[in-house]
Amino acid sequence: MKGSLYSQPRMIWLILMLILVSGLNAIQVMPRLEDPHMQSRVVNVTTLYPGADAEQVEAEVTEKIERKMREIAEVKTITAVSNPGVSAITIELEDSVTDAKPITARLRDKVAEVTDLPDGIIPPDFSDTKIYAHSAVIALTWHADSPINYAIMGRLASELESRLRNMEPTDFVDIKGLPQEEIRIAIDDSELAAHGLTVSDVVGRIRGSDSRGSAGIVSSQNSRLTIEVAGALDSLARIRRIPLQYDERGAALRLGDVATVERTYQDPPSSLSLLNGHVGITISARMLENFRIDKWSESLKIIIDDFQKTIPASIHIDRIYDQADYTNERIDGLLDNLGVGALVVVIVLFISLGLRSSLIAASILPLTMLSALAILNIFGMRIEQVLIIGMIVSLGIMVDNAIVITDEVQHLLLKGERRAIAVAKTVKKLWLPLFGSTLTTIVAFLPLLLMPGAAGDFLKGVPAAVIASLISSYVIAFTLISALAGRVIRGGSTRDDFKVTSGRIWWRDGIEGKFLSSLFRASLNWSVNNPLKSVIVAMIVPICGFIAAGNLTDQFFPVSDRNQFRIVVNLPGDASIYETQQKVKLLDDVVRNTPKVQDVYWTIGDGSPKVFYNMIDNKKGIPSYAEAIVKLETFLEVEEMVPYFQRVLTEQFPALRITVRELGSGPPVQAPLEVRVVGPDLTELERIGEKVRSIMATIHNVTNTYTSMRPGRPQILVKAREDDVSVTGLTLSDVSQQLRSLSSGIIATHLIEETQRVPLKVVLDSHKRADIDNIANMNLQGRNVLMEADKSYKDVPLSALGDVILTTKVGTIHRRNGERINNIQGFIEFGVLSATITEELGKRIDAAKIDLPPGYRIEFGGESEKRGEAVGQLFGTVGILLVMMLIAVVLTFNSFRLAIVTLLAAVQAAGLGFLSLWFFDYPISFVVIIGLMGLIGLSINAAIVITSELRGRDAARAGSKEEVVEAVMSTGRHILSTTLTTVGGFMPLILAGGSFWPPFAVALAGGTFLSMIVSFYFAPAAFLWLTRRNEVSAPSGEGAPLRFKI
Repeated sequence: MKGSLYSQPRMIWLILMLILVSGLNAIQVMPRLEDPHMQSRVVNVTTLYPGADAEQVEAEVTEKIERKMREIAEVKTITAVSNPGVSAITIELEDSVTDAKPITARLRDKVAEVTDLPDGIIPPDFSDTKIYAHSAVIALTWHADSPINYAIMGRLASELESRLRNMEPTDFVDIKGLPQEEIRIAIDDSELAAHGLTVSDVVGRIRGSDSRGSAGIVSSQNSRLTIEVAGALDSLARIRRIPLQYDERGAALRLGDVATVERTYQDPPSSLSLLNGHVGITISARMLENFRIDKWSESLKIIIDDFQKTIPASIHIDRIYDQADYTNERIDGLLDNLGVGALVVVIVLFISLGLRSSLIAASILPLTMLSALAILNIFGMRIEQVLIIGMIVSLGIMVDNAIVITDEVQHLLLKGERRAIAVAKTVKKLWLPLFGSTLTTIVAFLPLLLMPGAAGDFLKGVPAAVIASLISSYVIAFTLISALAGRVIRGGSTRDDFKVTSGRIWWRDGIEGKFLSSLFRASLNWSVNNPLKSVIVAMIVPICGFIAAGNLTDQFFPVSDRNQFRIVVNLPGDASIYETQQKVKLLDDVVRNTPKVQDVYWTIGDGSPKVFYNMIDNKKGIPSYAEAIVKLETFLEVEEMVPYFQRVLTEQFPALRITVRELGSGPPVQAPLEVRVVGPDLTELERIGEKVRSIMATIHNVTNTYTSMRPGRPQILVKAREDDVSVTGLTLSDVSQQLRSLSSGIIATHLIEETQRVPLKVVLDSHKRADIDNIANMNLQGRNVLMEADKSYKDVPLSALGDVILTTKVGTIHRRNGERINNIQGFIEFGVLSATITEELGKRIDAAKIDLPPGYRIEFGGESEKRGEAVGQLFGTVGILLVMMLIAVVLTFNSFRLAIVTLLAAVQAAGLGFLSLWFFDYPISFVVIIGLMGLIGLSINAAIVITSELRGRDAARAGSKEEVVEAVMSTGRHILSTTLTTVGGFMPLILAGGSFWPPFAVALAGGTFLSMIVSFYFAPAAFLWLTRRNEVSAPSGEGAPLRFKI
């Protein structure tokens, strides 16, 4: 007797202890997160170029960095946005990249190789984007009546940041809403020009006065000493005393004579925060992904409680977001579903198998779960919602093998077989068919496990959990369960040494259901007497499902079940951050005073802290941009409030571009609708893009439409007269450089305070660069200007060298893979699927017959593009895996004909899944496609069990109708039991509500339940029909070579 441990009770206890200890250990040590972590395949490179317009940024910064990025073969897509003063480039790696770290390191090196960037830029900021949420967001808010004191707030934020970084296992800390501290040296241009100096001269003097750094080394036989020159810039007084020049009497003109030196904060700031109506800052922290979020959150609470004691009463500290709360709620809810599903399985088993048999079969649930968790822990998996869904999917599968084995052992014992022989016969009879069904189910889930890209990363927990459960279930069923069944189940003959109770009792042996059994037998008699009709009738239902699939709407990923949503606000491109802040305050009053709204957190000039894993953070340094995270009481209210705020805010603030969006699931998508117009000329791109946008705006259910080419933004144009400029000894380039120095300023050096670096910024006094008249009166320093009698130099106002006028220039330039584009984005009403709108949009664009000059084209992006890519990646390996599935079934039956019948039965299950979706009016999301592939693997089990039973009976192989009926009747109870347990395992998930997992569960549960039609009326009838045409091969004896029967 191979496989079973019936005769080795000590080994049973040892294996039970091993499973128990390893499983419980896995529960304790496995990382816990809300959502799975996706491989980071996105890199952002942000470069600030103060004073440059969008075309300058594109030509002098964006294109140069792009060119270097394209030298890396693993780069898939490069998208770039050139705004005035800012270049933002996003590099997306190929989906086949499984370890992005070496690639991102090479990309970082490529950025460093770009050495021909213009003067005046701030070095590129290279950000390796993590596609997962921050673990917590902490708010420091100002509650005093006086204006916010950023000096105090900055010190507190730095202290808290330091504490968080030192807390294990924190990975990353980010501060938003805190202006950068600086020492501002505000120049009086009149005084400067009077002494014949320029801003660049002042910067040079400041840098020359900073003596930091080693002045050399003195070495001897006994010592080695460094030399340092005293005089480092260490205070404001020291900075004011910096000499700029000396007169003939040796009197010094010092920096304090021509400039105001003060310690202050960046003005205008790069970002601001408004948190529940109070000005403040946010400190976001992210935990390393291989740890438990609940334990990290407990440590964070201790730090915040301690920090609370050190801050003044006018400053409040709050955890405005804690991923541990959502993680615990999500995992607890799914564990409740798992527990209820397991209870349903046990009840079904008790009714169908009786007390002892049901307890034995049900015992495989905890054993398999613990064993599967131990396996998943070994392979570095994490406990998160997708993995737990995989465990729920596995509920019915876990007990399949145990039910079949327990039922077979019970059947043999009731016939009077001795216990050891009953166990041995069961193992010998079932190991190959159940191995084949287990293997084919594993193969059905392999495409998802092998799928590359972000969608594969997100859903990998489902196939991982299912495959681990299948392997564990098969091994445990044939070792422990068979042995327990042989020892515990009552027999039906005195040949056994155990007490025998004759007669059938429902609670002991399961409900017999004579009436239903007689009806079932009658239907099988009709089926075997009319096998061809039975096959046709059984196929009608799945065929109807495939027809219904044509009426189902495609969807990428459903929306999340979060009680949060986003409000995105865009002002005209020339808006300052202060104007944006004023508009946000008005919006905030409307949102916060709405019932059901709990919290509102605004970030101005930057994206919000990443509270959800697929939020795209690429709005750094855009003063006209603001974003809010709104928290409601429950996620059920999101469906009501998103369209409400979209309507109300748009009506009350028509001049603003406002988009209210729910948090979507799956890989990040910028907009549900997206059309790209590609071509070289900006004017032509704007013309075509506006036509496409106008078409998109006419479609019903489209709420907002935007083009990436914003209207031209105001710009001050200096039309210098080159002859007049030359008289002063300057060139046009000199004029441009002096203007940039005066208006935008130059970072001269840094003041070092312990570990902090405070920049020294030399800039024109703010009131002298406030409007166009002040700009025209800026004083420049010419090279040919002679000294006056009083030893001063004559001013050269900018207006003397040319005309200063107000004009407009291109506001934003978008590029994709080196080509200019106009990206037209559309947003739709909550609950409306983008696939329907995209199809209608495509038809209308075709009907409009837009004139596209040579070199221009239109492409579709958005959710439709992402879904197409994901489905293509998923089915990229399906061909090979179908062949593997066919091999597994052929090896099980030694027959190609029986293998084809079995696979046809499994494929029909997909049609039954489509029919279930159609009945409940659910779309075909990418998650549902995964469920349908799993359904094929689940439904093949019943077909294999029935076909194996038929093939094992001589009379059935000979075409005996009565024997075929008896064979199906003998397997009917455990097939019904396994089907009902599978359906029962999904019921809590279906009834729990939400939009993410119920369609997935409906497709699997409904398809599995309806697949009994195919199992009972297609597979046996097809088998009988085959016996009439040719002999079906008998099972190979143990150790006999396989002989394939065509």
